Amino acid sequence: MGKNRTRESLIRELTNIVMHKLIAKYTNRPETVHFLESEIIEYRSKAEKTLEKYNWNADDKGYIEKKALKMIKEKLATKYPDVRYSEQDAISKLRETIKDIAGD
Repeated sequence: MGKNRTRESLIRELTNIVMHKLIAKYTNRPETVHFLESEIIEYRSKAEKTLEKYNWNADDKGYIEKKALKMIKEKLATKYPDVRYSEQDAISKLRETIKDIAGD
């Protein structure tokens, strides 16, 4: 898999992590929180492995963040329209996740 394809895979993994975090925080079904947290752990593990494959420069990171945020908004709007969240919360969770996983 080339770097561009790996980058798109990483974007999907980050999107899933942040979506699950937001859904766990804002869900009106508390019984799903445990499942969501286990999914976050799984996606995080995959993202860490994906990150190790290449060196990621500032342009790559900016592109990944921008594209992941767009995907988060789209997926939440289509799959989880009942979940109310702030865009600022999504941005901060995404940045926090990238920083946490990338170690920057």
